[in-house]
Amino acid sequence: MIGYAEFGEWYDGIRERVLEPALEVAEASLQGALTELLSERDLARIRSTTGRVKSKRRTWRKIHHPRYENQVATLDDIAGAIDDLVGLRVTCINLRDLDMIQTALDALPRAAGSGLWLDPASERDYVAEPKESGYRGWHVNLGIEVGGTPVVCELQIRTLLQDSWGELTHEETYSKDGALPPLVDVLSTRMADLLSILDDIAEDLRTELDRIDQEVVAAHDDALSIDADALGGQAADAAALLRGRWMAIDRPTDLAGLAWGLQREFGAEISDDWFGHGSFKRFLRHAVPDGEISTGRQAYLLPVNGGDAPATIAFPDSGKDSGDEPDLDDAPGPARQLRRIDREFPLLAESDWPVLFEHLAESWRRVKPVDATAGTVNRLARSSRDLARGAGTSLSRRTLDYVVKALLAIDEPSPVAGRPPSGPVLADRFAKQTIERMVELRVVDGAASKAAAQVERWITSPPDP
Repeated sequence: MIGYAEFGEWYDGIRERVLEPALEVAEASLQGALTELLSERDLARIRSTTGRVKSKRRTWRKIHHPRYENQVATLDDIAGAIDDLVGLRVTCINLRDLDMIQTALDALPRAAGSGLWLDPASERDYVAEPKESGYRGWHVNLGIEVGGTPVVCELQIRTLLQDSWGELTHEETYSKDGALPPLVDVLSTRMADLLSILDDIAEDLRTELDRIDQEVVAAHDDALSIDADALGGQAADAAALLRGRWMAIDRPTDLAGLAWGLQREFGAEISDDWFGHGSFKRFLRHAVPDGEISTGRQAYLLPVNGGDAPATIAFPDSGKDSGDEPDLDDAPGPARQLRRIDREFPLLAESDWPVLFEHLAESWRRVKPVDATAGTVNRLARSSRDLARGAGTSLSRRTLDYVVKALLAIDEPSPVAGRPPSGPVLADRFAKQTIERMVELRVVDGAASKAAAQVERWITSPPDP
């Protein structure tokens, strides 16, 4: 019932008044969120962040698609029915990076406010379940307000190979109501499958390189006596760079990232002997003798400011803070501070924790884990997610992976031996380990502090009656 001329007048007005300002704000907000939530090393793996406003002609075509015929009766219905009038795209190197960005975005608020927010119900995982055409990617809707008007923006995240498939097939050009010419369909699907295999190989390569990176920072942790004046040439320059980095950080920084930064500046060959020190950690201790390195399973260089948290972060009793950090439901301030350090640490609503541990305990009983291998982690996480889906709830695979890995890493008492633990027991163990990590990383003053008790209550809260 909508005429093209009438539609065109509406589109021109809303594009200038709402959509283009929303795109500008959304691009800046997304880039700011990623910069805040990801390390320099992670950011280097993002190849592009782009955006666009859907054109007038493509919007007209879309509202006449059968999918929307019962959703768009008037011009006022269009913005609510079409969720990609504003589109954002992030292209990263491989599948691990795609997961990395998803994890970072989990920290965004879930409701409209003063900045960018995320709608978790809008997630479309075309990596796990590709489209019939072969298209792969991860989509989710973000929101932003412009002049008091909420605007939905569709975000697409793709690997380089997934994005290349779209460029090579021109899917949107040749697709007519979802149907491709037969030969194009066969060839594009074959190419998508081949590129997916290459993505898997690239993921395996990344895993091996990450393992090597960890060995680089973990090897030869014993002290090495070298005269402080013995550093010269490039070694002195690298030491000065490390010390300057240490003076500037406002949160614990992982050693693998610091080592990567030096290799990027001076070349990968410096990792052969780290300027005569044998390991990066030895060189770091020499370059920053008064710096403190954490002793947990992932080593961090602690900031120079002692136990002080960054000035923008506060930990009031309510668990909320007044800074600019992403907020999520009732996650307490110390948990959000740990999230700034460890981007994979899960932030859940207090009511979600008992549900997670209930399903995980049942999975523990079924899987009967006897080791802490990657296969065991995958089986426990997959089983828990399937149980949650069967119960009508949703648990993030990334969250389950993190919790399972943390529990399997606990030495005493071992959660992989003996009688299967209950949900409350798993919750207590995870809370204890989380607090120990927070103490080591100076997020809380001590395990008996008020802030630690707040975190414990958040994780171990009993289920609602």
